Amino acid sequence: MSDQPTIEEFAQALEDLPPEFRAQLASAVQQPNETDTVALKLELVKFTSELRKHNQAIDWETNKQRPKKISIEDVVNDAQKLFDFIVE
Repeated sequence: MSDQPTIEEFAQALEDLPPEFRAQLASAVQQPNETDTVALKLELVKFTSELRKHNQAIDWETNKQRPKKISIEDVVNDAQKLFDFIVE
């Protein structure tokens, strides 16, 4: 006999758990199709910030325009627009 439980034994052990423990396990397991919105928003903020810096560098190289200050509001607004587009 193996020390490893079979799938059937494991399923039976889960069924034998009290309902509150089963609810805790179910809430702790992240569904594969759920989106981590916080991580996505942080990545979008980073992306839009880098994109704005890149655009400033291009404007300087091509048109010799002095870069304007990048405000956090602009970055957040751009990131929110991208987020809305992605999740719609």
